[in-house]
Amino acid sequence: MTFLVRRQRVWLVLCLLIALPARAFFMSADKEAEIGRELYEKITSQMAVYEEPELNAYLERVGDRLVAQTERADEDFTFTIIDSPDINAFATPGGYVYVNRGLIGYLQSEAQLAAVVAHEIAHVTARHAARQKRARTTSNIAAGLLAILSRSGEVGEATALWGEATVRGYGRDMELEADGLGAKFLARAGYRPQAMIDVITLLKDNERFEKRRASESGRETQTYHGLFATHPRNDQRLREVVSSAGDILEAEGETNATAFRIATDGLVWGENFQAKPRKKNRYYHEGLRFRFDYPENWQFTESEGTIVGQRADGSGELHLAIHTRTLAPPAQFIKDSLGIPFIRKSQPFSQGHLQGHTGLIPGKDGAPDKRLAVIYYNRHAYVFTGEVRDTGNREVLDDEFLQIIGSFAPLSRAQLSNREPERIHYVKATDNTTFAQLARYLKLGRYGEEQLRLINGYYPVGEPEAGEWIKIIR
Repeated sequence: MTFLVRRQRVWLVLCLLIALPARAFFMSADKEAEIGRELYEKITSQMAVYEEPELNAYLERVGDRLVAQTERADEDFTFTIIDSPDINAFATPGGYVYVNRGLIGYLQSEAQLAAVVAHEIAHVTARHAARQKRARTTSNIAAGLLAILSRSGEVGEATALWGEATVRGYGRDMELEADGLGAKFLARAGYRPQAMIDVITLLKDNERFEKRRASESGRETQTYHGLFATHPRNDQRLREVVSSAGDILEAEGETNATAFRIATDGLVWGENFQAKPRKKNRYYHEGLRFRFDYPENWQFTESEGTIVGQRADGSGELHLAIHTRTLAPPAQFIKDSLGIPFIRKSQPFSQGHLQGHTGLIPGKDGAPDKRLAVIYYNRHAYVFTGEVRDTGNREVLDDEFLQIIGSFAPLSRAQLSNREPERIHYVKATDNTTFAQLARYLKLGRYGEEQLRLINGYYPVGEPEAGEWIKIIR
């Protein structure tokens, strides 16, 4: 079985595990709770949770206040902040609501946070997961998960998300229904329902900014619940939500901007390097800045410039040698630099932005084949060679070789240094404050002014008034 086929098999199993519960058109409350608990354990074990007790408690208070206004007020909901800079929020059956730290940084008030949470609560109370009629296939779920994987290596470890609904949203009709229900929950809870429109507006602003930045850098636009065409564009959402919930949106209510400012002062902005402690069963090379994971029954040591891994039972070994790479592709490197003219099941591959090649070196005189993989990273070629000692365990060992090889990834200097992340702080504007001036002073880079405008609700134009509390990044 080739390297890529094995990886696809793993994805197929994961996607089936995720997709099967969602195929049931009717789902009992007990089943929803069971699925929600299982997904919560998987999500929180594979995605970092933002460890800030006061902010988490604040989110719970907002969430509980909203749940009390729904038909499921007697049920327990769980609210969790995912430590990701991405702008996103999602919900899973059984009353589990997740909000990314990155989205919170763009909000201006407690009412806006409540609008996000109310929208996700609505997905739960309307049982959108169980009501989805559209057939799902393992292939389109895999595509959705891979869309997440392509965005972040760490988020890429979250392979047990709630399938297509989590990634794509629930489709146009259900997303709009969640907007309408969310506006009702906001009004009943005493929040200003207009906050729902405010959130959609800021998402639209961010979408416009991301499109411009993506166009300038030649990459694909990535936006909240807007990765796929199943979700309505934010300008369309504005029109349809106003049309369906116009009277509700006119109601007065609280914004609680001061409480929100106090709760979010010091919120991490961007990557949270401190949130990523060294992982068990992960080999780190600080000098060359790479890492790879290995099963619990393996142990790796460095000896004379070669990294050697051994299985605890002695049935297999995996050696990692580091060579100077050439301009030739990895397949040619194997022939020219390693002097190996032929490998069986020869297969190119890529992981992240790294290019590689793998195959089997034919064994001599009845000896088992050796697994070979070459990965190009910076100026080096990383050459993995797996040797099977116990031929009766050949397939299991080769799967473990590929698992270890497939986990190879770069490490940034920031990850290694465990540097202090950037944070959002609040300051009062003066008569002379401008976002361009602040961006230059804070050295926020090419898009610093736009980022300050977005997180303060002033995109694309406008300046803060004297005495106004505004967010800065430092």
